[in-house]
Amino acid sequence: MSKRRRNSRIRRLGEAGPNSETEKASKEFWHGPGDLPVAPAKIQITEDAAAVIRSLGEPPLNGQEEVAEHYFDAVYQRSVTLASALAAAAELVGDDEDDSTV
Repeated sequence: MSKRRRNSRIRRLGEAGPNSETEKASKEFWHGPGDLPVAPAKIQITEDAAAVIRSLGEPPLNGQEEVAEHYFDAVYQRSVTLASALAAAAELVGDDEDDSTV
C-alpha cells in the first residue's frame, strides 16, 4: 500500500500572515491613503439666485413664461437657501473681505 499524506492542521504563515496583501488593501480602503485633505476655500452666498438662468432667456413654455419664471425663481432661491445652510453648518461661508473666496 502506498502511504497517504495527512493534511496538516497547522496553519502556514506566508501570504496569509499579518502583513498580507488583503490586509493592506483593506486597511488602505477603510483608513484612506493618508492625511485629511486641505480645507476648501470659503464661499459667498449669492443675492440673485436666478441670474445665470435668466441670462439664458425666457423659458420655452408658450403662454406660461411669467408663471414659470416665478416658480423657477422660487426653486432657485430655495436651493440657495439650503446650500447656504449646509455651508454655514460646515463653517464654509466667507465674509466680503475674504480673499480666498470662490
